[in-house]
Amino acid sequence: MLVNEIKEEIKSYDKKELTKIILELYKKIPKKVKEDYDIDDFIKNINKDNKVEETKISFKQLQEEIVYFLNCVDAEYYCSPNRVIPKSERSSWRFKVKKFYKELMKIDPTTDNGKVATYLLIELFKRLSTGTNYLLFTSCNTFSALKVSQTDFYDLIIKRIFSNGYTRENIERCVDLLDVYKDPNELSFSLYYLLISSLKTVDNKEQAIDALKKKINYLRERDLKVKDSTTSYYINEDINYCIISISNIYILLSEVDEAINYFHKNYGEDNKDKKEEKLLEILEENDLIDEWIEEYEKNMKKIEFSDYLENKYKEFKNR
Repeated sequence: MLVNEIKEEIKSYDKKELTKIILELYKKIPKKVKEDYDIDDFIKNINKDNKVEETKISFKQLQEEIVYFLNCVDAEYYCSPNRVIPKSERSSWRFKVKKFYKELMKIDPTTDNGKVATYLLIELFKRLSTGTNYLLFTSCNTFSALKVSQTDFYDLIIKRIFSNGYTRENIERCVDLLDVYKDPNELSFSLYYLLISSLKTVDNKEQAIDALKKKINYLRERDLKVKDSTTSYYINEDINYCIISISNIYILLSEVDEAINYFHKNYGEDNKDKKEEKLLEILEENDLIDEWIEEYEKNMKKIEFSDYLENKYKEFKNR
């Protein structure tokens, strides 16, 4: 029914009947929808004018508000009972972040305030990323709640960073963000693909290789210090993603032999079959069919390839 039809339909109902309708409709609203549209607050504050524009605040005030929010998130005030952040505010954290995101992304990234805004976006991105794997908010679907995917958020950040130049320092800043916790609702390698596709020149690509190798060394040192197997697993996953990225960038630089050799020497996988399958996947994704065939034939007597790859080999040979 249209709104006018609903009005016409219920105009003869008494208070008891209207109350019954409201209660039954409320029961049928999914929890996520209630949270996204803050239905509870609407019911509690029915007379509040929700269309009144928020008072415009200065950038300094916005910055202070965001820093306080980040500190509260770090103190886990948005995921557990406490006297600092009320329960109603804990459940509506997404509205704060949506406002922060909207306000920060409007600021020119090349200005002084814009550079601070980019830093604050990075800090929000880190918390939301961690929140996809560990409870920092009332829900682990942090990016879904924001209605901005982790990949799109990262894309915004690197575009803002690179708007100030493709310097070695800026490339390293973008690479440093790659080892955040990955949103389980997205492909883990999507952030790496995004960075690779943003590299414009030979210098950019070579600097990215250096930054990724530096990141690998850092992650390996970090892995030596951790004691739990779960953290170690994710660190080594990021190391392998960096190695795959470097191999892809070498291919973009037309250094295919270097890409293959680097992958063989560095990719961490004890199972030789799986390791070789991953390399074949990289070659196929880059449409390097001749190299794919050569790599397959080098290893066909050493590795028991799957029926799928065997059929693909026949297909490629018959082209």
